[in-house]
Amino acid sequence: MFLIMEALLLTVFVMAEENRSIKLNSGFEMPVLGLGTWTLTGETCENAVYEALKSGYRLIDTARYYGNESEVGKAVARAIKEGICKREEIFVTTKLVPWTSTPEDDIDDSLQKLGLSYIDLCLLHQHGSASGDDAVYRAMCKAVKASKIRSIGISNFYTGKTVSHFINDFEIPPAVIQNENHLKYQNNTLRDWAAKKGIYIESYYPFGGRGHTKEHLENPTVLEIARAHGKTAAQIIVRWHLQAGYIAIPGSSNPDHIAENFDVWNFELTENEMKKLSSLDTGRRYENW
Repeated sequence: MFLIMEALLLTVFVMAEENRSIKLNSGFEMPVLGLGTWTLTGETCENAVYEALKSGYRLIDTARYYGNESEVGKAVARAIKEGICKREEIFVTTKLVPWTSTPEDDIDDSLQKLGLSYIDLCLLHQHGSASGDDAVYRAMCKAVKASKIRSIGISNFYTGKTVSHFINDFEIPPAVIQNENHLKYQNNTLRDWAAKKGIYIESYYPFGGRGHTKEHLENPTVLEIARAHGKTAAQIIVRWHLQAGYIAIPGSSNPDHIAENFDVWNFELTENEMKKLSSLDTGRRYENW
C-alpha cells in the first residue's frame, strides 16, 4: 500500500512539474503562474517581486502604465545577484499603451527601466484608436526582429472578431491574450477559439480583482473544495485557472500570500470539482476596459 501511495504522489508531482510552463507560438517557454504587480509601487513592489522569485515564481507581469518597471527590474537584478535565479529562467511581461506617439522609444525606455536586454513578452495594453493600436503592434513586431522582444500579444480584447485583426493583418500573431478572467467571468468561447489559433489566454484578476476578492474567496463551493483538499480558497482558485487552461497572475504584496498562491503543484482538482467551479460563471466582467 505504501508503495502504491508513493507512486501516486510521484505521478502527481511529475505531472505538476510538467505543467509549470507552456510553449508559445513564438517558440519560447512561458510559466503558467506568475505575480501581477498592478497597484504595487516603490519598495512595496520591489519587495513583492523579490519575494515571489524567492518563492519559486518565474513569471513577473508589469506595464508602463503601472509606473513600476524600475522596481520590477531592481527586484529581478537583486534575485539574480543573490543566485536565486538566472535571467534566462525569468519571464518578464510589460505592456504598451495604445495612445503613445512613440512606441519604439517606449520599448527602449521599458528595457532601460527594467534593466534587461530583452523583454520576454510585450502586450498592447488595451484597445485605443485603430491607428494607435496598429502603430504599437507594428512597433512590437519590429522589436521582435531586433531581438528586443521575444513574444508579443494583446490585452483586454474579448472576442475572436477583435483578435482576428492582429492575426490576419500583421506578420507576427499574438502569442498571448491577457484579459480579465475569473470564476465569475470565464469566457470559454474566446479561450477555445484562441487555442485553435495557438494563442493562450492569461488571467488578470484571477480572484475577481480589488473589491470583489472576498466574494470569490468566501464562495461556498470554493470553500467546500478547499476543505476537501486541505488547501486555501486562493489555492483552489489558482489551481482551477491552471487546470482550465489559463495562465494566471495573482497579485499580492504579502509574502505569505505570495508563497501561498504558488503552492498549488501538489494536488489536482477532480473533474467533478472543475465542473462545480465552472458552473459559477455569470458571463459578466467587473471592468469595462
